[in-house]
Amino acid sequence: MDATARPVLILYCALPGAGKTTAARERAREIGAIGFSAIRFSPIRFSTDEWMADLGLDYFDPLRDRVQARLDRLWRELLEHGQSVILEDGSWTRAERDELRRVARGFGATTELHVFDIPVEELWRRLEGRNTRPGHGEVPITRELLDESLQRFEAPDAAELALFDRWIVHTGGS
Repeated sequence: MDATARPVLILYCALPGAGKTTAARERAREIGAIGFSAIRFSPIRFSTDEWMADLGLDYFDPLRDRVQARLDRLWRELLEHGQSVILEDGSWTRAERDELRRVARGFGATTELHVFDIPVEELWRRLEGRNTRPGHGEVPITRELLDESLQRFEAPDAAELALFDRWIVHTGGS
């Protein structure tokens, strides 16, 4: 393995139901299985929803902000020490993505952004199915909550995508 390889911060930009968890798990397996020479170690995947579930906390629990702050410190420390990191949380706003990219570059890491362009009705169809049988760390999402999320979500444009070292747009219906 190349000792000079740079760590990678892998981000996911998507609304609930888009497939972030599935894609993040696949990406982690892909990198670990291939042993990319461009990445020193298999990345560590962070999912705030899963950590909340592991702690027995509801997604809307007031402790969420404290858990999120601790996870933020942890992934930054890992990245600083050369460990590649996957942040599975949605990275909904341009300001958030700009900050994450700035932090990564400050630690000498490259950046990879996965964007999900999934029709809203398909998101809702997936969420309805997931709501009936939620898995570990999956938060039940109402249509109202999805609609509120849509109002806050800022999809990256071509100019923003160009700021990342690598970017992938995932599309799909069913």
